[in-house]
Amino acid sequence: MTSTPSSHDDPAPELKQRVLAAVKAEPAATRRVVRQREALVLGICVAIALAIFVAFGGLRRYDRPVMLVAWTCLGWLAASSAAAWIGVARGRSMLGRSTAALVALIVATPLAILAWKIGVTVSFGAQMMAPWPTRGGFRCLGLSLAMAAPLLAGCIALRRQSDPVHPGLAGAALGIMAGVASGTLVDLWCPIAYLPHLLLGHILPLLVVALFGAWAGRRFLGL
Repeated sequence: MTSTPSSHDDPAPELKQRVLAAVKAEPAATRRVVRQREALVLGICVAIALAIFVAFGGLRRYDRPVMLVAWTCLGWLAASSAAAWIGVARGRSMLGRSTAALVALIVATPLAILAWKIGVTVSFGAQMMAPWPTRGGFRCLGLSLAMAAPLLAGCIALRRQSDPVHPGLAGAALGIMAGVASGTLVDLWCPIAYLPHLLLGHILPLLVVALFGAWAGRRFLGL
């Protein structure tokens, strides 16, 4: 004799109750107030990142052709826009992006940026990827993390208790977004395209911020 499935076998009712309880527990703000608050927080975080960028010297072209700087920066900007669209915007679902979309963002973004940086740089001559023995990449690593930290903190604060399904992945996606945004500025600051330098100073920060974002997401984004 087959038994009919009970409500205890389906996690959807429990999840729905948790979402409704979280919504009721926090007073609802108007859409205008929410947007003003988000703009203020993100504006402050961006201002902090830009202040760090300027304090470290801002744009430094060195012997890079202007078009090389423009094309590599364009790749970072495109990746940053895609990361913001997937990682920050919630899409059509109130539960946010799907697990597959977030995993694709986290895995594909560092690989795509590295491939773009190498491909564009090589097209301007192999000498543009020559090693700099005195620049291992640690300064770029530190600068990337310093500028990404306020951006990630602001996004986590704005999205707190908003993801009942996969808060860790959502936090990692926010970390990727913050890392790519700061990496765009670092690309303008750093003239080096030597592969070991890129891996340490430009790609590793994305992974570090994503890992920290995953930890922060599990702690602050879940219901």
